[in-house]
Amino acid sequence: MYKKLTCILTFILTIVVFAASIKAQNKMEAKNMLWVKGDNWNEDYKQFYKAPFNITNPDKDLSPYTGMSRDEWIKCGIHMLEGAFQYVNKLEDPMLLPKFPGITYPEFSTHKVEAAVFEAVARTFNIAAPLIAENPDLTINGINLKDYYKYHFLQILTNKECEYYIGETSNFSRPYQSTCELGNLAMWNLIAPDAFWNLLSKKEKEEVADTFRDWSVSYTYGQNWRYFNVMMMTFLSYYEYDYNQSVMNAHMDNLILRYVGDGWYRDHSYDYYTMHVFQLYNNVWLKMYGKEKDPARAAIVESHMTDFYKNYATLFGKNGEINMYGRSILYRLGANACMPAQFLGDIASPVTPGEARRVASSSLLQFTTHPDFLTLGVPALGFYGTFKPCIQPYSCSASPYWMFMCFTALTLPENHPFWTETEVSGYWETVPENESVSNFYEGAGMLVTNHGGTGSTEYRPNKIHNTNPNYCRMTYNTAFPWEANADDGIISSELTVHYLELEEKPLMKEHVDIAGYRDGVLYRQITHKFECFTDVATIIIPDGEIRIDRIRKVERSNYYLGHYSMPHLGGTPVIERRKIEDKEAIIVSNKNRKLAITNYMGWNSLETKEHIGLHPESEKSTLLYAANHDGKNLYDPVTIAISVLMHRTNSGAWTNDELQPIAQIKPLRDNVPIHLGGFIVELKNGKSYTVDYGNIDNCSSRH
Repeated sequence: MYKKLTCILTFILTIVVFAASIKAQNKMEAKNMLWVKGDNWNEDYKQFYKAPFNITNPDKDLSPYTGMSRDEWIKCGIHMLEGAFQYVNKLEDPMLLPKFPGITYPEFSTHKVEAAVFEAVARTFNIAAPLIAENPDLTINGINLKDYYKYHFLQILTNKECEYYIGETSNFSRPYQSTCELGNLAMWNLIAPDAFWNLLSKKEKEEVADTFRDWSVSYTYGQNWRYFNVMMMTFLSYYEYDYNQSVMNAHMDNLILRYVGDGWYRDHSYDYYTMHVFQLYNNVWLKMYGKEKDPARAAIVESHMTDFYKNYATLFGKNGEINMYGRSILYRLGANACMPAQFLGDIASPVTPGEARRVASSSLLQFTTHPDFLTLGVPALGFYGTFKPCIQPYSCSASPYWMFMCFTALTLPENHPFWTETEVSGYWETVPENESVSNFYEGAGMLVTNHGGTGSTEYRPNKIHNTNPNYCRMTYNTAFPWEANADDGIISSELTVHYLELEEKPLMKEHVDIAGYRDGVLYRQITHKFECFTDVATIIIPDGEIRIDRIRKVERSNYYLGHYSMPHLGGTPVIERRKIEDKEAIIVSNKNRKLAITNYMGWNSLETKEHIGLHPESEKSTLLYAANHDGKNLYDPVTIAISVLMHRTNSGAWTNDELQPIAQIKPLRDNVPIHLGGFIVELKNGKSYTVDYGNIDNCSSRH
């Protein structure tokens, strides 16, 4: 009898152990979905391929520019979610998306796995929230979205036994990723409550509110992250839960004090976080809290927003294109989030509903219809396709879903003017076809130029204190996304210096300081290692610039000025050299884009280099650059180097006068060398510009 009982117990124990091992194996298999071996997706993952989005029923009457109606926005959202839900087989499955090899988190077997799961659920909710609120019966891959997000948010936020429970803030001694996702979930609970919040029982709401309360007063970063805490407290206040008003006021005060004018805020630098955190959340905070409960601060924030919308439309290309600029560029569409968001906060804006929808739809299509955008069904970690140089350590596979903050548009009802007004060009109607219009935003030190001929928009950031290509390029162009740094130190949109006896290769600058924008001339000072200064004056001309570098050499050194880089799309670009009035020009052309540099004076040669694996649009690319390689002397005289940098977005030919538009250079002051006294640049079209660097060294306080 005893022996028989022992056998039964042994059998039961074996079954239990076997079941546990299967459960553990399944859990590990689920975790392993986060990793793919090697840098290339192998054959086993081809089943997850998904075609880019395609408009199936364009409405050219209402949306003559894009064809995008509200129904097509919904279809686009569903298409994006279908890719993510390929990795979810049943309601209980956490959303584990394939991990890109390399620097992205989570590392295998580390605690950030739960952060990656929370990020996947929370960021895909940027699309799912308005879809669920509109259609609670919506299912994808056989899973009801309403039930899925409710189940997993409750697991993540309230179930301490769940493997992916985010934990309590007492377990952390520094800011953690969950703060970001909680702040954004709080926003959706405010503007689309039927997607999650209104589905909860009273007890569930209290438990969720407890989690928000805990995290709302815990660690955060001193820049845009403060707004995540503010959103949590805004949520708690709106639904009449206790919150720490003193902490909320402290965060709001610090956010307000980051304002620099013209709608820009100082974040880590000056970039798109101004749009998809500061301005987006400003709109929500004003509506849900500020105007009623904090009118003094609300008046300040609203004035900031009014300034912002005066200039907002200048930031996009003629067809609504997003510029590849700023960190977290994986978010791509962050800059368009405030097109629909202005209608959440009822802000006075010159951007009409028809223009807002055109820009929002155009930029959405810029990426979602691109053939390289989806990798294994989810947005690639890159700009168009996968592009390692723009991936940052705080990114994971779900990070790009932050780009869909513009889906706040679907919280606007069908009869809202955002959806019913006809698309219009708006701001771009004021840009003459063959002219270029510049706006200087002094606080951010940013010159934004809209080129009527090419339809491209250029940014010239002028407060640069790092070597991150997301920020440090001298120019960013919507039609020519930045190329990553080449090993040889000759870099696109960059001035590099090679100290021949001190360094193995050319070095990037350490700083750029703004010295003003006067009479159509932008002044900047570049600082390289060893306090080597180059004073730069830029004159914007149609579809290009006249760039004037006053080079103040130290040591034996060579200089290299990179133009944009040409992707090899449709074959190897054609390289043409031309002599124009004894001035050398070089032109690089592919089927629908062209680049050119003309050396007016001061550069020894114009060259090209072919690169592999550095461009976000193609495997190969060709960089144009000017070189001053007369580095034989220890101390050279100050040099004025003048170049003309042009771009086209079609196959048309440049005239000689377009490539070399300068008629003459005349001294500004008699008997004073031009590198000291300045000069007048007279153009062949009759325009003239005074270049006077003045006491430019006073623009910096660091040296």
